[in-house]
Amino acid sequence: MVDEKAKKAAIKEGGKKGVDMVGMSDLGGVKFFNLSVETPAGDMELLECVLEGMNAPVDEGAEERKGGAGEIAKMLLSAGDSQVAFLCHVPKALQEATPSFSIKEWVEAVAKAANAEVVSETEEIVKLVAKGDPSKEQFPLKMRDAAQAAGSAYIESKGLIPEEDSDDYIPEVPEDW
Repeated sequence: MVDEKAKKAAIKEGGKKGVDMVGMSDLGGVKFFNLSVETPAGDMELLECVLEGMNAPVDEGAEERKGGAGEIAKMLLSAGDSQVAFLCHVPKALQEATPSFSIKEWVEAVAKAANAEVVSETEEIVKLVAKGDPSKEQFPLKMRDAAQAAGSAYIESKGLIPEEDSDDYIPEVPEDW
């Protein structure tokens, strides 16, 4: 059982990252994110709290905006000392609006990279866990990074992340400036 202080910290991290995702989505049109989160430290219950914070409706009257990412697809990755927890959330409407995308393929790409196993699956949410094993050179941080790279490669291969403009003009700054 996780204590209330840890849950609040996880919800807070999710709320902050959620509003950041919404901002990036609004500016750049990105609807699919691979995101490492720290607070859960590989704990699935705390990772669920992060998702709760991300997907919470935005309180327009609040001093600080939080959440609002319920309509955005996200693969959350959290490494602890002994395991990596993954939580994939893809809203049904987004799955239907993006025929080139498959939640199953995204999850498989991440699972394969980290040797993770699905522990729970619904239409919109898939939870995975990868156990670390130092004797086999399987360290949770390295596993998380490999899974994040694989997840990003998958969404890039589907054209769901805009390509960077290589022709952006960057002015040279004079040496004496």
